Formats: sequence, C-alpha cells, structure tokens
Amino acid sequence: MLASLAMKAHTVSFDFNNMMESALGRGKGLSLADLQALQMRARAIHARMQEMRRNGTTPFYDIVFSENGLRPILDMAERARERFENLVVLGIGGSALGARALHQALNPGHHNSLPREKRSGTRLFVADNIDPVTFGGLLDQLDLSQTLFNVISRSGETAETLAQFLIVRERLERAVGPRYKEHLLVTTDAERGPLREITRAEGFRSLALPPGIVGRYSVFSAVGLLPAAATGIDVRALLAGAREMAGRCDTADLWKNPAYMNGALHFLAQRKKRKGICVMMPYSDSLAGVAEWFCQLWAESLGKERDIKRKAVVAPQCPVRSLGATDQHSQLQLYMDGPDDKVIDFIRVEKPAHAVEIPRLYADKSDLGYLGGHDLGELLLAEQTATAMALAKKGRMNTTVALDGVTPHIIGQLLFMFQLQAVFAAGLYGVNPFDQPAVEEGKRLAYGMMGRGGFEKERRELKARQGEKNNRFIV
Repeated sequence: MLASLAMKAHTVSFDFNNMMESALGRGKGLSLADLQALQMRARAIHARMQEMRRNGTTPFYDIVFSENGLRPILDMAERARERFENLVVLGIGGSALGARALHQALNPGHHNSLPREKRSGTRLFVADNIDPVTFGGLLDQLDLSQTLFNVISRSGETAETLAQFLIVRERLERAVGPRYKEHLLVTTDAERGPLREITRAEGFRSLALPPGIVGRYSVFSAVGLLPAAATGIDVRALLAGAREMAGRCDTADLWKNPAYMNGALHFLAQRKKRKGICVMMPYSDSLAGVAEWFCQLWAESLGKERDIKRKAVVAPQCPVRSLGATDQHSQLQLYMDGPDDKVIDFIRVEKPAHAVEIPRLYADKSDLGYLGGHDLGELLLAEQTATAMALAKKGRMNTTVALDGVTPHIIGQLLFMFQLQAVFAAGLYGVNPFDQPAVEEGKRLAYGMMGRGGFEKERRELKARQGEKNNRFIV
C-alpha cells in the first residue's frame, strides 16, 4: 500500500489506493497526473468557499461553530427526557434521515426495547413516510399521553409532514384533551411558513432552523440534534467532531483534505472512467443509516440538469446504498462481474463496541474449526479487506474510510466530511449543492392533485395527461 495514498494518523482515515492505476492497472485507475490537474480548480473552489464563510452564506458550516442555538435544543431535550417515554419525529427526507442515522449509529440497536432505567433518554421513532399501514400502526401502539411529536419541516409546507401533523393533533386532542399542545414540538423556519404561523397562533413549543439550511445539510441543526440529545447522545461531542474535521479540511491541498480528495476522485471516476454509480457500503449495521443519509446528500446536491450558468450538466454519479457483509451475498456478484460503472465506497470500524468470540469447536473439521479463537469483528474486517482486494484485482475502483470506533466525536467527523465532499464535488460540476428544482415540480403537481389553492394549473395539467393515457397501456 502506498502511504501517500492513505490519509492516516486520525480517528477517521481515508484510503484511496484502489482508485489509482498503480493498484488497478493502466487504463483502469486514475493517475497522479489526473489529480494534479485538478489542484488549481480545488484552490479556486476553496477560495470561493472561504469567501462564502466570511459573508455568512455557508450555514451548514457555521452551525457547527455556533453555541447560540445549542442551549434551546439541550433544554428542550432535557424536558423531553424528563416528561416523555417516546419521541416521534414527523418529517421526511432531510428532516428525518439525519436523526435516524445518528440514532442507529450511536444508540444500541435495541434501544427502544430497553426499560426506562437502562436507557439514557426517550425511545425514538422516525415516521418518515405516509404509508397508512405503517403510520397508523405506529400511532395505535404508542401511549399518546407519554409521547412527544417533533414536527419538522424547513418550509413548513411539506405535504406529507403536514398531513401527519393534522392526524396527530386530532388524535392527541381525543387522547389528552386541552393538554395536547404539550405533546407537540415544531422545528421549522424562524419567521415564515404555515407551521410557523400555526406555532405562533397556538403557542406550540418550537425550535428555529438557521436561515438557508436545507434538509440534507441539517443534521447538525435542531433537526438532528434534538432527537439525538433526547435519546441521550452527546451532541457536544458530535459537534466537536464536526469542528475537528472542518479544521482538518481547511486547506485547498487535495493531499491533506480527505473531503476534497474524495470529491475529486469521484468526479474524475465519473468524467474520465465513466463510473456513473457510487455504492456506499458500510461494514457495520449501525452505519446503515449513514449510508442512507449519504445517498440523499449526494443525489440532491449533485443531481442537476443544468449548472449555475444554465449549461447542461453531464449526469453525476447515482448513489446506491449497500451493507457489508450482508450484500456480499446479494450484490457483490454484480459489482465484480457486471458493468464496470461503479465506485464502491467502504466504511469499516476498526474497534467494534462489542467483542463476540467464536468458540473453538469442531477442531477436527478444517473447513469449520479454523474460525475458532477469532471473533465476529475480526471476521467482518477480514471480509471487508478481502472484498476490497478482490475488487481491485478485477480492476474495480473502491475506497475505504476507516473509523477507530463509532462514537459521537467520530460520527461528527464522518458526517461533516461527507457534507464538505458533496459541496466540493458540486463546485467541480459547477452546480448549486443547496437547491432541488426537479423535486419542487413533483411537489407542485401533488399540491394540484390534492386541491391546494393556487395550484389549479397543475391540477388541470394532470387531468389532461391522465386523459391522454386512455387506458391503452394498462394491463
């Protein structure tokens, strides 16, 4: 392994040897010259980001350094822990994925099953979809008198979340009467939107989102921190980790900045080697939510039809989530022998929180007894190392992020690194990482279907298109 291609000596390290032609072979991997050719652009993007920070137009960056908004979050979380058994997040997309990623990573997998005296905070349920079977079933199983609902929508107009809110409010009124307001906490824009108007009018408890924060960059705001703190996660350590990564990445030098380097590698892989898919594959059940969170971050930040100059954009990579070692037995065959259009991004945990030893049994059976004396964590790491090596032997690009463990400080570093990676990659593609124009079109059409005022044009368009189908291609 070439030490120069592995950013070590940190609790979060980044190994990209298997992206390079020195490991994959000429024509298969990237060259040092490919990376060096991007260095000037990296300096320009970094300078723009520094200027944006000075101008106060990088809220996702600024919130990890701000203590002003943390105190209300911690106070509200303490109140939730003291008063409620359950916390239900009502949100979708970026209003839910960050909270779920933190919960899965930093709380025990059986957190919600533990008795109160063995938990450090509330149980957490993230209701991020409006499937009536799932949502109705959740409400039916909860004791509403012991439940706080955190209604999260930056704009305050998210139809799915508003529908959940209306259902929950009505059920709370039936269950607890006039005290229903105590069971609602609204996280939304500080000044505008329907949820803010309702909150002012009815006196709900609320937390404000900093201006300019969009959902996929909101994990270090009240959106992610309130649920985390309510369940007992040390959010100060989480933010400290994010700040440490921000300091580590405060350089335009690709060889010293893991976020920029990772963004540059994926950009080059797509542009020069036609790798149109990136697969995020953690080898830890606890990080499955991080992979899901990353997929939204990458997809919505980069998936734009046109750049900021209104020129057509060559489609960036499509993110896919996978899980090791499970998906070695469901997807790896395709990654190894299928189309060579993917970069596989591994995350491994060097020191799992639990050690489960494999007993020394059946020593006389060579195809079974060899496992004895090892532990499951050792086997999992061996599986990841072997998978990365096997892919490299086939000339298939892959990277590995290694974590010393899974702690709030380390997860803070990891998530912030991925955020910077997405913003830097957006700079290379020349797109705005903070908008999502295509998603807004679908929202407008849905508003029209449901009869929202001001969207009559969209309703007429839908009716016309449905009429054109004429059932000719429906079986």
